[in-house]
Amino acid sequence: MEKKEQIISVTITLSLISIILSIFVLRNKPEFVQAESVLDKIQRTGKIIACTVVDPPAVIKDPKTGVFSGHQVDALNLIAQKINVTVEWNETTFGNAAAELQSKRCDIVATDLFANVPRAAAVAFTRPPLFYIGESAIVRKNGKFTNIKDVYEFDKPGITVAVATGESGDIFVKENFTKAKVRMIDVESADLSRFAVEVSSGRADVAIADSNTIRLYAAVHPEVVDLFKDNPFALNPVGWAVRQDDLRWKDFIETSLQFLDTQGILSKLEKQYNAHWLHEIKKFEVK
Repeated sequence: MEKKEQIISVTITLSLISIILSIFVLRNKPEFVQAESVLDKIQRTGKIIACTVVDPPAVIKDPKTGVFSGHQVDALNLIAQKINVTVEWNETTFGNAAAELQSKRCDIVATDLFANVPRAAAVAFTRPPLFYIGESAIVRKNGKFTNIKDVYEFDKPGITVAVATGESGDIFVKENFTKAKVRMIDVESADLSRFAVEVSSGRADVAIADSNTIRLYAAVHPEVVDLFKDNPFALNPVGWAVRQDDLRWKDFIETSLQFLDTQGILSKLEKQYNAHWLHEIKKFEVK
């Protein structure tokens, strides 16, 4: 009996040693090594690498110097300044922004990026939304569609709808239209409105996009009408995007934006660039 108890004791001891060795090996595997947060990286390198999309007045690019400005650019530059680092700006498109972030080409996407369901599956958006942007549409002036009050009236056979690939108008049409013919136009961030030329040229009956893009195009193209200028549809929350696995970096950016917001700095920057976005009304009371 005593010999049997000794065997059991030895077996238990060996099992415990095996478990301890297994834990040691697992903890020293590469996948168990704590990944460096972007916050640590930028403090080490002194630089934030940001992807952005040219979309005035949020993001503006000087065609001669290539220098970026706009209220979104100024906001991130100000955050960087407060922690003594700089920002390296890389241009991308709305359709490629999430992939650029996932591939670690950049640390953050700082532009008026719509926080929709497909993108939220790939990246993490800052909360709460910075502001909101609706959708609108243009048609040719004096044409047969100028009296349309409901965007869904365009979803009919025989009607051609132009959208920019990967943009909010493209997503809206894919999710809501089933009958109209859709012309998807690939655009570069430097010329987001190229899809709208389809309406001006008569190749499409209507172009759908975010209300800011539509407003800017209609302002310099008298041959078209901004149908929903005063009543945009399908509001989109806007935020910056970071990778989903870096909560420290996300928390830092959200806290920084919250500070700039409550100090009135974000509002001041928007006014400086004559931006007119939709905001939730905030009221502060002393109780």
